[in-house]
Parts: sequence; structure tokens; C-alpha cells
Amino acid sequence: MRRDIMDYFRAMSRHLTSGALDELTLTTNGSQLERFAGDLADAGVRRVNISLDSLDPQKFADITRRGDLSKVIRGIDAAQEAGLRIKINAVALKNFNDVELFELTEWCARRDMDLTWIEVMPMGDIGNENRLDQYWPLTDLRERLEERYTVTPLAERSGGPARYVRLEETGQKIGFITPLTHNFCESCNRVRMTCTGELYMCLGQEDRADLRQPLRDHPNTDEPLVAAIREAITRKPKGHDFDYSRQRADGQVSRHMSHTGG
Repeated sequence: MRRDIMDYFRAMSRHLTSGALDELTLTTNGSQLERFAGDLADAGVRRVNISLDSLDPQKFADITRRGDLSKVIRGIDAAQEAGLRIKINAVALKNFNDVELFELTEWCARRDMDLTWIEVMPMGDIGNENRLDQYWPLTDLRERLEERYTVTPLAERSGGPARYVRLEETGQKIGFITPLTHNFCESCNRVRMTCTGELYMCLGQEDRADLRQPLRDHPNTDEPLVAAIREAITRKPKGHDFDYSRQRADGQVSRHMSHTGG
């Protein structure tokens, strides 16, 4: 959506060359991936996470509000042709994509793609949607996988909150991000910065720090910016307040996930 996005990736790629960054990755809805896959690979990107909650074209259009599944599939084709490693991220939604569990698993396996499931969180203007009704605990999802596959837990971590298993019959990795059934806040090392310079210390809290102002006020030195970042980190909370256990969506955050980013 941002016209100069490849300028950003090309600028970031110098940190791969210097060794300041181990890798450069992105999470995307895949709508523009067909166009940019080759350029991303040239800029040093090797892994891409693609958000995809359904393989049903109508369901996909409904959940994305106007998305075109075929466009995303073409983006995946282009990314794999460019040599990018693809992982699919799917939000687990009861009465929506629970019936696609095995279809999505096998589809990813045929394309040599790993798959990570994420529990739905009470974020954004929910409106007519009921997050509690949508909530599909990943404990239940994993039990269904174990009915069909040999599931081997893996010790590896990717630096994020996912826990991984391997399906022996397909060889693929399946990740589980469980902010509700298995809270991972004690090991969270993540902050998120928006394109307008807002630094969020927790995905599930509203508190944020403004980094744009010290940049504008002090264009010739980084010290005030560094101080603002350090002060923000001291306010990183112990955890989120998401909770469905009382049969209501407690801890709701008004900010949409797309505002903060993956």
C-alpha cells in the first residue's frame, strides 16, 4: 500500500550486510506479493509470513471484507518462485475455519509451507462480532491434529511467542500462538512500532510512547530518541488482560491489529 515500500527494504538490507541484523522478514496479507516478491528477495528477505484464515474464496472475502483469495495464491506462487520461505498464519475461528483444519494443513504440506495457528484476541471495534463465540482454543485444535497425525513437540523457538510441533506424516512444522490458553507474557521480548512512530510495549495494552516528537525536536542527535525508547521499555507491562474465562471478552483493546502490525 505504501508506494515507496521497497526503498525501505533496500535501506534495511544494508544492516544484513553489516551484520547488525540476522535476518529481515515480513508479515503480509499477500495482496501485493505477486508484484514485489522478486524485489523482496533481491533486498535480502528470505522468509515471509502470510496471513490466511480460509481457503474458501467466499469465506476469505468475508473475513477480509473484500480480499481476493486468487490474488494471494498468485503472490504465494511468486514468492516461492523467488526462493522465499513461506509460513502461513491463521487465526483459529470457531464455526468458521475449524472445518478447514485438515484441508489447510494438507494444502500447506503439499506446498512445503509451515503453518502457525493463533488464538483470536478481543481487539478492535468488534461491532456485531462476538469474540467469545469465535474463540477456538488451540488445545482443542491440537487434540484434533493428534487424532490424525503423529505430533512431536519441538524445542526450537523463533524469538517470538509460538511453540512448535512437527507432524511426522507431512514433515511440516505447526506453530501455536496461545495468548489465552497458555499465556506467554513472562517470556515476551517484543515491542511494536507503527509507521507514525508510536511504540507499543504490549499488543494487548493501550499504553504507547511517541518517538516521532523527539526525532523532530532533535534532528542532529539520537540521544533524546534513545532516552525515549529506554523509558518506554521500563513501562513494558507484565502482560495483557485478555480473558474469556468469565464467558465474556475481558481485556478488550480498541486498537485494531492492523494499526499495530504483526
